[in-house]
Amino acid sequence: MIKKTLFLAFLLLGILKINAQEIKYNLPKLPQWGSEKFNFPIDFAPNIPFRGVEDLRFAPGWSDSKSSEYWAYTFLWFIEGKPRLSKDTVNSYLRQYYDGLYVSNLKNKTITPPKNFTVADMKNIPPLLNDQETYEGRIMTLNFLTGEPITFNARIHVRNLPEIGHSAILIEISPEGFKQPVWVEMNNIIGAFSVTDNSQN
Repeated sequence: MIKKTLFLAFLLLGILKINAQEIKYNLPKLPQWGSEKFNFPIDFAPNIPFRGVEDLRFAPGWSDSKSSEYWAYTFLWFIEGKPRLSKDTVNSYLRQYYDGLYVSNLKNKTITPPKNFTVADMKNIPPLLNDQETYEGRIMTLNFLTGEPITFNARIHVRNLPEIGHSAILIEISPEGFKQPVWVEMNNIIGAFSVTDNSQN
């Protein structure tokens, strides 16, 4: 009985050790591109119901209004499980995200912005690259750098990874059209995304 109990205890410890292992991924950082990383739930959008991390890559000209890279960035939501996504849920999450992003960056906290000022219009398109789903469309919101309205072109790549119990939602953002050069750089980042399951090491 004691041997059986010890065996079960060691087995449980082994399972916990595997589950506790951080699953590593590679999201390339191009030369001169910036990066940031946050945990879910995101402080400024706490109702987006994911657990995991957000990892961002900013183009060098991200904050320069005269640059073709202005507001060009891509970010990864590397999350647990397989989310149930649709056009409506994607648009809802983006609205929460950009509403919260603007409010959290307001310099003058006495200003009260309108409610639900972000409008996201994303639609399914045929899957690209290694996606299970791909969404494409526009996001109309407020630019926290200027306080003025801004419209982003956006593309979202959804990749489910059942073998490691995670999903990757990769999002590309830019005011520039999809055929402009900055999209080539962002596509290169998305195309090179990969994961490593440490529990197999």
